[in-house]
Parts: sequence; C-alpha cells; structure tokens
Amino acid sequence: MEKKNSALTYAEIYGQADSFAAINATLPAIQETLDKVFSEQYDELIFTGCGTSLYLAQTSAHIFSEFNDIPARAVCCSELYFFPRVYVKPGRKVLILPITRKSYTTEVRMAIDKVRSLPEVKTLAITCDADSRLYNDAYILSPETVEDSVIMTRSFTSMVYLATVLSLHVAGKKAELESLAAYPDHARRLLKATDDLARTIVAEHPELNLYITLGQGEYYGVANECMNKMKEMGIANSEAYFSLEYRHGPMSLVDENTLLVTLAHPETMKEDAALLTQMNSYGGVTVAIGEGVTEAMPDAAYHLELGCGYDAARSAALIGLIGQFLGYYIAEKKGIDADNPRHLTQAIVLNDK
Repeated sequence: MEKKNSALTYAEIYGQADSFAAINATLPAIQETLDKVFSEQYDELIFTGCGTSLYLAQTSAHIFSEFNDIPARAVCCSELYFFPRVYVKPGRKVLILPITRKSYTTEVRMAIDKVRSLPEVKTLAITCDADSRLYNDAYILSPETVEDSVIMTRSFTSMVYLATVLSLHVAGKKAELESLAAYPDHARRLLKATDDLARTIVAEHPELNLYITLGQGEYYGVANECMNKMKEMGIANSEAYFSLEYRHGPMSLVDENTLLVTLAHPETMKEDAALLTQMNSYGGVTVAIGEGVTEAMPDAAYHLELGCGYDAARSAALIGLIGQFLGYYIAEKKGIDADNPRHLTQAIVLNDK
C-alpha cells in the first residue's frame, strides 16, 4: 500500500474491515438502543441523507423493507426540509433515520430540526459521529470510522452495515445476524480481490472515458455510490442506473470506451446476463460482481465472485467496493490526488444558516 497520491484515501479504504469488526464488538449496545426505539409502533420509516448518505438511505430503505412489514423509503434531506408535509402526513407515526458521517452537515440539521417539530415524529440517527445525539432522539454508531479523507469510503460501508444490522434485528433474524461475525474476514479478502480487479481494468483499458454502474434492489443505492466515487476521486464521467433501465435510452452512449459494472442481484441474474451480452455487442467493457456470476454471466469480460454465501442485503456493504477502487485508480491514471478532491469538503456547511 505504498502510494504517492491519494495515500490517505487508499489507507482508509483498507480500514473497512476494522470498522465492521468495531461494530460487531458493540452489537449489544446497538441492539439495546434498537429495542428501545422499536418498542414503539411506527406507520413508516424514512431514511434520509445528502450525497453519499442519500445513496446509503436508498439501500437502507430497501434492506429494511426486505425483512420488515413497516413501509420504508429514502428521501434526501433537502426534500424533507422544504416539503415535510409531503413526506410526513398528519396522524401517522413516523421514524426518521438521518444518515451522516458528520453531525454538523447543515442540510441534515435543518431537515431534522424541522421534522422533529411535527407531532408523532421521532428520529434515530445512523452515524459515525456521536455528536448526532445532540439533535436526535437516539442514535446507533460506527465507533471506529473517523475519516481524515474528504472522500467517504469506510464510513459509507460501515453505515450500510449498521442499517443491515438494524433491519435484521428488528425483524428478529437471529441466524442472519450471527452470520455477520465473519464479516470482517470477508471484507479483508474482498478488499484485496476488488483492488486487484480495479487496477487490472484501468491498466488494460486506458481508453475508458465513461463508467456505468448498474444495480437493482438494494444494489441500486450502492450503484449510485460507485458512480459518485468515480466522479469525486477520478473526476470521471460516471453514471448509475437500475440495471434494466439502461436499455431505455442511456445505452446509446455505449462504445469501446465504456465500462459497464453490474452489481448482480440474485433475483435479476438472468436478465443482467442478457444485458451484459447486449452491451458487449456494442463494444462495451463489461464486469459482473456478485454470487455465482462466473457461471451465470459468462459473457462478462471480468468477474468477481463475492464468495460469502450471503443474500443481497448482507452483501450490500461489500459489493460496492469496486467503485472506491475504480475511483482511486482512475485518479492515479490521471495524476489526480484523491486526498484533495476538487471543490469538496468533508461536510457541506452553509454559512447563511
């Protein structure tokens, strides 16, 4: 891991296994908090965030809905702030779950302060910053995920992991929760494998200038985050779509300079395989990541087997590592220092608020 540019970001990418282990070590406290919060009945859950945390909210809402009967959705903080009555209807008891790396992001504070003024609303933060307790009713914490880099890497995956723990615990999925004991070991293995794959792709295809990430279900939010990492770190033209939406117009851009990464969901494997075969015929460079992709998607130019034996919900924090490493190697190819991304800071703080 001896790198010149982006050394801080690269090291923090490799810190993700330690973040998962730290969460596992604090599971009793997390579960105690969840038991208190969910001792009440809610009509709806709203996961909210900005930027990376919005994509995290998209994945979290889907995972929660996979295992629980309470309706859940993702809404960005600005929408929740400007139009609270669109999302929080009178007479409905709503739990708002702000997701944030830093407690002082202005739009998060604005949104939560506003919705907490409404009757029948409570908040449960999913966070890497214990100061989130200052403006929420409760919080669950990734305890060892403080990032010095501007780019969110281990904070994203650790909060996806927290949301998965939350969803499984509320649903009473004891066996699935116990299976997460092996998560740090799976992460260490996949970090190395994904690093090797991303480095190989960028080295073998220096002509690439458009990067597409595709995913369905809980993988859609992860696909959005992959897109975001390549933009932030590599200043690259990157896009994300629901997999089968890609045929509806966007595929007109595909040529030999296009990389298409499919985060292959177990429920969509057959359709994803057909899509990648079609994209190959247009000259695109295709990648399949998931469980069983080598056999199910033989036409992909590159494969990465997760090999964890998890369902999609439990795989969500791991399958998107490719976006972080592609962003890193695109930046390296261009001579960009991802430790100092253009125009960005760790948290968006609006001085006029």
